[in-house]
Amino acid sequence: MKTKKITTTFLAICLIFLGIYNSSAQSRPQRPRTGGRSYTGRDTSERKGVLTSFPTNFVASTMKIGYEFRLSSNKGLKLIGSYGGGSSSGNANIYGTDNTSYYGLNNFSEFGLEAQLRFYILKGRPALNGLYLAPYAGYKSMNYTYNSQNFTGQNITTSYSVSDFSIGYVIGYQYIYNSSFTLDLFVGGGLNNISGNNTFGTLDSDPFAYFKGIMIHPGIGIGIAF
Repeated sequence: MKTKKITTTFLAICLIFLGIYNSSAQSRPQRPRTGGRSYTGRDTSERKGVLTSFPTNFVASTMKIGYEFRLSSNKGLKLIGSYGGGSSSGNANIYGTDNTSYYGLNNFSEFGLEAQLRFYILKGRPALNGLYLAPYAGYKSMNYTYNSQNFTGQNITTSYSVSDFSIGYVIGYQYIYNSSFTLDLFVGGGLNNISGNNTFGTLDSDPFAYFKGIMIHPGIGIGIAF
């Protein structure tokens, strides 16, 4: 008898709660939909700037930070600076590398600058938010030391410098959330022009490389909007 009474009371409470919930849902204003898609969480306010970090460049021993500021209702200018460095006491040799730093070098220091003029092309979205097309121009320079061994086992230390000037075009998407968190993804490519010394082609073996000719230009950034 006691169990039956508890079950009946529990069911009554559930029915009351369900009735209150349905009444609340019906009186709640419905959010309009655009093209059948919900954009919950997306920021739609006008922003003046976005500060971005590119964490994928840490695999290249490089720190890369960008700042984009609004030029007009559909344009933004993204400026990106980078600095890299690494060192090791190992030797590179004719059979490969041994305990060397990134690029197979014993030490290097690098700095770079890049500018992207972004055109935001989605209607109803303020600049700095949404799909964009952007021509870019960039410059980076590296000084490095390369330790190697010849066939007799003698250590040879050489120092070089190399620079890269690049121009091209990217397409990307910058998503700004209501929390001001941003996600910036772009991919494209362009023409790289190398000057200086790229010893043994060591510096053109990775996606962040010093490569002469047409080269892919990707980027993944996270940041905060102001």
